Amino acid sequence: RLRETCLRQNITEVLELAFSILYDSNGQLNFIAPDKHEYCIWTDGLNALLGKDMMSDLTRNDLDTLLSMEIKLRLLDLENIQIPDAPPPIPKEPSNYDFVYDCN
Repeated sequence: RLRETCLRQNITEVLELAFSILYDSNGQLNFIAPDKHEYCIWTDGLNALLGKDMMSDLTRNDLDTLLSMEIKLRLLDLENIQIPDAPPPIPKEPSNYDFVYDCN
């Protein structure tokens, strides 16, 4: 019983990571990504090459992050907080690198 459940679960996981490319009426290439992250990258890349929307979970999360950052920047602008156009200058290197942090 447990073995059947595990097999069913593994098949479901594999099916979620699988996709095929049909390149003519008789030919196809079948792929199984090693994990969900890789699956999203592969399918987003193929969709981009085909001129289609990239709507994987990974892309949606990235877009949500960018949108959240954009909203925060606009809110800062509403409060008259100046956001510089150029990055701040890079600080000088330390005179030596003989420092250690003791996190105990």
